Amino acid sequence: MMIPYIPVYLFSGFLDSGKTSLIKEFLNGLQNKTPCRILLICCEQGEEEYDYDELYENGIILKYIEDECLFTHDNILGLIRETSADKVVVEYNGMWKASLPYSVWEKDQLMETLVIDTDTFEVYLSNLKAIIADKIRTADLVIFGRCNADEDKIAYYRRSVKALNSNANIVFRNDNGDVNIDYVSFLPYDYTEDHIDVTDGVFAAFYTDASENPDRYRGKTVSFTVMVLNPGKDKKGSFIAGRLALTCCSEDLSAFGFIFDADDDFEPELKDWFRITAEMEVEHSEKYDIDHPVCKVIDMQKCDAPAREVVGV
Repeated sequence: MMIPYIPVYLFSGFLDSGKTSLIKEFLNGLQNKTPCRILLICCEQGEEEYDYDELYENGIILKYIEDECLFTHDNILGLIRETSADKVVVEYNGMWKASLPYSVWEKDQLMETLVIDTDTFEVYLSNLKAIIADKIRTADLVIFGRCNADEDKIAYYRRSVKALNSNANIVFRNDNGDVNIDYVSFLPYDYTEDHIDVTDGVFAAFYTDASENPDRYRGKTVSFTVMVLNPGKDKKGSFIAGRLALTCCSEDLSAFGFIFDADDDFEPELKDWFRITAEMEVEHSEKYDIDHPVCKVIDMQKCDAPAREVVGV
């Protein structure tokens, strides 16, 4: 039998990353706004604990699933029926498979938040890159908690997340609340210039900002050395080119590519390298209902691959 199509809020992250505290805040806000019957499924216990009686008085029923093998469609369906829940909140074990909740619920009924303790983030990166990368790829929201890093490092974390999941929202919080960062103030180039030379060292930052803020670059000319990632044989003169990037969260390469419009008779080959100067324009994608940058080619010359083909974030 199908699990009822009700909202599911999943909080993932490693032990003691701050998930329980965040969930308590979330539950209070949820019940203050629209009181309902909530099933809270806890998959691991850290230093901070829940008060079962206090939760119950507020319409929240706490249940534990502490074995990954028991996190199944049938067991969760039984809990939802037992509690007559209108919504489900899950404190998910950070070491369990990222794909498991999506075998229980539909993607569009899940809101997944990944909670990261900034103080231990780089330690986990050294040992658990693949696990962190998988969690980032499925998250709708990534929260870096206990964040006291400098702005350059925060920007680095942000680009790394965006490389793995361009749709993820990212929040940095310290003990007093959100950390408000003006990313424009420390972009590694002057975005106000009419012409921007996008060198290898700034390519990832430029790609991330131009993808998120295409209007900022409308009408500007840019120059960069790029590799053809998709020759676009279906539409003459239109192709995707960019760079491959290695993020801090994964040993896999991510493709950072822009759409280029050139002459109709231009037919590039996959992995060809070009030095391109283009004017940045903005087009709307009906399929995804978003505005995105498009590079209108002014000049392009075939060139050799750079000494370092892969850029970092």
